[in-house]
Amino acid sequence: MKSKKLISIVIPVYNEEEGLPELLKRILKFIKSFSIYSFEIIFVENGSTDKSYVVLSQYAHRNKQIKVLQLSKNFGTENGIEAGIHYAKGEALVIMMADLQEPLSLIKDFINKWEQGYEIVYGIVRKRTASFFRNIFSVLFYKTINLLTGNMFPENASDFKLIDKKVYEIINKMSEQNKYLRGLIIWTGFKQIGIPFNREKRYAGKSKADFKTVIGIVFNAIFSFSYVPLHIMSIIGIIVTIFSSALMLLYLYLFIVYGQVTPGIMTIIMILLFLFGILFLFLGIISEYLARIYNEVKKRPLFIERNKINL
Repeated sequence: MKSKKLISIVIPVYNEEEGLPELLKRILKFIKSFSIYSFEIIFVENGSTDKSYVVLSQYAHRNKQIKVLQLSKNFGTENGIEAGIHYAKGEALVIMMADLQEPLSLIKDFINKWEQGYEIVYGIVRKRTASFFRNIFSVLFYKTINLLTGNMFPENASDFKLIDKKVYEIINKMSEQNKYLRGLIIWTGFKQIGIPFNREKRYAGKSKADFKTVIGIVFNAIFSFSYVPLHIMSIIGIIVTIFSSALMLLYLYLFIVYGQVTPGIMTIIMILLFLFGILFLFLGIISEYLARIYNEVKKRPLFIERNKINL
């Protein structure tokens, strides 16, 4: 008898105590209805301050398919997913969030595409339930990041995806400290396709992605996959140099021809303020790249484990 293919599902968790029972109920129902495959569900508990780990451990002790990795603190969603990928054993791996905004039924479509030969299958958000401003921000993010990276990122692609074992094994070998998994997975270049879906409202609780977290993701995406900011600095530097040189030549011409130059102290002040503004902007951009280099040199672990169940 041919053995079933194993599919790993990795779910990062942070303060999701309210919604976990419903999530587990739906997942267990789903894998039971899709019994032609074997499943392992790896929950990465990211140092929650509520009873998320208690809820997960209760289910894990009753069902060996449910595996739990508790981290010592909140290392962030990206590193949480990375921790789950580290322990995955499946021939394919599904990444999903714990907020029940993504339909589990889509996993079947992911697997069907995978069986057709696609090594990366991602969900494309067709309908969002977020606020107007959040949606506008998302549109601007994709426009900006694709402008800077040469249309590398599929627009409205979500973190809900399936990747083949060969893909996640490559991700595991990468030693980067500031991993932007959505970008790295696409970057590998394997055969990929997107499937549209409607994102539902959160089942319980509130989103843990505050403004600071979102900005951090944006910065990580830009500075991990694009040198364009450095190129822009060079271009602006050349333009400012040409402008400043032309202005100096103009003042020199006026002095030689007319013997004097109108004082224009405000003009000088405005030019200096402009130049200092450009200078500090450039220093900020350089600092972002230097901070990432510094972080890489330290070689600290991406995550620290506290407890494991069924792993």
